[in-house]
Amino acid sequence: MDAHGRGGLTPQTRSQSDGLSDRVELRLPAEAEQIPLVRTLTHGVVSRADFGLDAISDAKMAVDEACSQLVQPAELGAVLCCVFHEIPEGIAVSISTRTNRPYLPSETTFGWHVLTTLTHSVRARCEPIPGETGGTTTIDLVLAPGTSDG
Repeated sequence: MDAHGRGGLTPQTRSQSDGLSDRVELRLPAEAEQIPLVRTLTHGVVSRADFGLDAISDAKMAVDEACSQLVQPAELGAVLCCVFHEIPEGIAVSISTRTNRPYLPSETTFGWHVLTTLTHSVRARCEPIPGETGGTTTIDLVLAPGTSDG
């Protein structure tokens, strides 16, 4: 415990090689009502990475859209997992959930266009769950400090 009665690892005591110093993970119910929490976390993560105001807004909208595309097909009681990780290009975000059937978002929708416009890169993938009809669908984004032309 430190002098303030808090335990745990602090940035000063945590090993820099553990890979956790630049990773933030949030798990919450895969429900539309939970998306504002992910937006709030996104704001904090990209602000800490010195994104400008326009890039912060773009990042929040992109993560919001990715979450929206995943909560709709999520199986009842599924968890939405959001992982933010610093990379040289900006912030890599991986958002995933379980679905009742293998599912990939359509790349021809307005929502997908929003994702491609507001991010440095976007990719969706689905991993079937052996022995089950469902799968785990993931949307991977790279948020860059100067993605939009605004």
